[in-house]
Amino acid sequence: MIDSFNRNITYLRLSVTELCNLRCRYCMPEEGVCKKRHEDMLTQEEMLQAVRVCAALGIRKVRITGGEPLLYPDFFPLMSYIKELGFRWGMTSNATLITPEVAKRLAETGMRTISVSIDGLPETHDRYRGFPGGYDKAMEGIQNLIDVGTFSSVMVTTVINHENINEMDALFDIFSDVDINEWRLTGLEPIG
Repeated sequence: MIDSFNRNITYLRLSVTELCNLRCRYCMPEEGVCKKRHEDMLTQEEMLQAVRVCAALGIRKVRITGGEPLLYPDFFPLMSYIKELGFRWGMTSNATLITPEVAKRLAETGMRTISVSIDGLPETHDRYRGFPGGYDKAMEGIQNLIDVGTFSSVMVTTVINHENINEMDALFDIFSDVDINEWRLTGLEPIG
């Protein structure tokens, strides 16, 4: 038997929606639409079943992704259920929808970690996201999370590319003045 098959599964990564309020250059579907539910997405009952199976297997961590997870219509009831099952959970978000009220609800439903994408200074970030003002909204969302004060990790992830490589020093200065826990730099990984 190959050793890699003996690894323990430690967390579930659950993509709850393909819906998104942005039009990011590097993750847009080919048809350029991210405003409708894809027919192959799991139903809520299928997601709940997957979570219950993972709980029965002893898995206690869930990473929520999307699209933008906050656009999933039953997001908070789903996360409350995940919390009731004893899971620790975190998510990846563009943070543009995280108002002070949303940040509080995320804490109440048990979210402990979040990764927010900031891919450059305002002009570069907004161009990549296809959303004017997206940088400012994302930074507001990050601050709203920090202000709640209960999350174990608020992380910013930056995908390095030829357009933002010269902005890293300026981003470092910005993030040094924000009370984030981690700044993750990564390269673009083509998939699909």
